[in-house]
Amino acid sequence: MNTEELAKRLLALGQYGCHLHGQDGHIWIEPAYNQCDEEENHSDLHYILKKAGVGLNNKIYGGVLEALDTIDEALRLAGVPSLLNGFSGWDHNDSLFLGEPGIGEGRIDTYEKGTGGLN
Repeated sequence: MNTEELAKRLLALGQYGCHLHGQDGHIWIEPAYNQCDEEENHSDLHYILKKAGVGLNNKIYGGVLEALDTIDEALRLAGVPSLLNGFSGWDHNDSLFLGEPGIGEGRIDTYEKGTGGLN
């Protein structure tokens, strides 16, 4: 397994507004938010597949790699590049870029326990 390609595929999936979630012995393809209730975003996986008439069962039995391969096949049927090819084709200065390692200055604060979280 090529871990660099795996990382790029997972990052690309995030750009499509989805992530993978392991639960109950399965991998679930989950939207980052309820895409069905939001205004249509033309870059969301849900919208892209819906527009092309492709349905994708989000319950995967075979693990993360099977989930990514299944998503790639759904994208192919929709006439869209695979996750890896899509990642390579993006203008990384505009959307997704890896940047340099390091902690973002001023991005973390400490609060009383029971408060905080993602803001």
